[in-house]
Amino acid sequence: MNQIWTIILAKLRIARHEVAGVRNQSKLKVGVITVSATVLWIGAFVFFYKGFEWLVDFGGRGGAELNLGDLLMARLLSILTLAIFLLLIFSNALVSFSTLYRSQEVAYLIQAPIRYDRLFFARFFECAVFSSWSLAFLGSPLMLAYGLATDAPFIFYVVVLAFFLPLILTPASIGALITIALARIFPRLKPAWLAGFGVVAVGLFFLYIRQVLRGTRLSDDTILPVFMDATRRAQSWLLPSHWASQGVLSAAKHHAGASLFWFLLLLSTSLMLLLVSGCIAQRLFFPGYSFLAGQDRKRIRLQNRGMLNRIEWLLSFVPNPNRALTVKDIKLFWRDPTQWSQFVIFFGIMAIYIANLRSTSRHYEEEMWRSWIACLNVGSVTLILATLTSRFVFPLVSLEGRRFWIIGLAPLTFRSLVWQKFWLSVGTTSLFTVGLAFLSAYMLQLDFIYFWMTVYSVAIANFGLAGLAVGLGALYPNFNEDNPARIVSGLGGTLNLLMSVGYIAVIVAAQTLVLQWNAIGRFGATSTFHYALAGAVFAGALITVVCVALPMYFGLRNLRDREY
Repeated sequence: MNQIWTIILAKLRIARHEVAGVRNQSKLKVGVITVSATVLWIGAFVFFYKGFEWLVDFGGRGGAELNLGDLLMARLLSILTLAIFLLLIFSNALVSFSTLYRSQEVAYLIQAPIRYDRLFFARFFECAVFSSWSLAFLGSPLMLAYGLATDAPFIFYVVVLAFFLPLILTPASIGALITIALARIFPRLKPAWLAGFGVVAVGLFFLYIRQVLRGTRLSDDTILPVFMDATRRAQSWLLPSHWASQGVLSAAKHHAGASLFWFLLLLSTSLMLLLVSGCIAQRLFFPGYSFLAGQDRKRIRLQNRGMLNRIEWLLSFVPNPNRALTVKDIKLFWRDPTQWSQFVIFFGIMAIYIANLRSTSRHYEEEMWRSWIACLNVGSVTLILATLTSRFVFPLVSLEGRRFWIIGLAPLTFRSLVWQKFWLSVGTTSLFTVGLAFLSAYMLQLDFIYFWMTVYSVAIANFGLAGLAVGLGALYPNFNEDNPARIVSGLGGTLNLLMSVGYIAVIVAAQTLVLQWNAIGRFGATSTFHYALAGAVFAGALITVVCVALPMYFGLRNLRDREY
């Protein structure tokens, strides 16, 4: 145990120094991040509070035995807790691989006189904190809004804090177990088998979600029964997420005994899973680590052999040295399982989104609702795009790492390097997001104007978000870190995400304002609507140019002025 605490205390000391180092950061960057995070937290609180307040009024305030609002809130809380639980499992599985098997610190720790289970526990708690901090940030306004809207007692807030630790430990343990098992199994499989497994898994998941979501077509008469039947799946007694939601709801209703029961059940399960994961790590961690380290020393393929080595032939139309840099970035992406596995998860999210597009009611026939759905569709696709650029594009410059000085000596300018990252991002993300825009607009059967506004907005968003990600990645690089997840979680990555969301909000808001006013007949003449729509299109293009030009300019200037 002393060995575990020694490693944890060292990490805490490093974290304290990093926090103290914020004073050396750009005051503008720190100020923008602080203000944006505060506004985001307050906005989330107001949104959740108004929603819960509407549900309470909808169900009827008072002491009625059957309150529909309480029933809906209980079901919604169960769905939210289950979604968070599943996302934490995915997040911890991905973060555990980088922290346990790919971190440079493990190469030193594994040679120290430390038992493997204790090394695992020390790294495990770092994984849990790293993958769960966003839950504390976004979950706190949700729980606070729920407590205030339902007039929950003070004990409710204490119970929420008590449930937080076992709620994150349970999926963290499951994610770590998945990582340890996959590290022993997957490296022994051939790449063709891995690709086939991924395609089959995504396909089966898509078919399952399609069956669940399209089982019954929604209408005014069936929406409540369908909602109750679908949410019943999230209230299984086998799900730890259900235990957490029931414990919190019991505390809100002054049922202290029931809340204590659910808490002890969740706590004992999380501790048991933690113990089991430590025992398995003692036996399987080092063999998996040793095998993966040996895989790094496999023979090098000949230049024209293998799928990855044929990429250069496919990109023969791109002049060198940009072609060589592009091939290098693609190879590094493919060789990092934490990168492409997250990309597969994004495909799963897209599959869920596409599978649910046709589940509409008769209100969709009205012009106002068709306009709203078209604009919300643009927001959904661009948010997926912002997630892709923030997670995969922003770290590209930083991943050049400590070897960045080699690029400085090569016959290559920083301008060529940064713009190569930009065009790589635009070319890669456009293949998925513009196609998704066409497919979603076609499935929604949008009218001509809505159809092409959807495609246009998504197309220009590829340029704007790529400019923000690459430019800010060059402005705030982290050459001392080789883990993309850690690079993204820094101040620069947070700033990029917040500015990307702000850019999307402006683009979607301008389009929504014009289309909604036309749908409700606020424009007196058709020509007025056309002028307003042209203004929205021009404003979107202008904002995109600004979001590309300014970050790229300041990023290039920062790279030129740095010492390597």
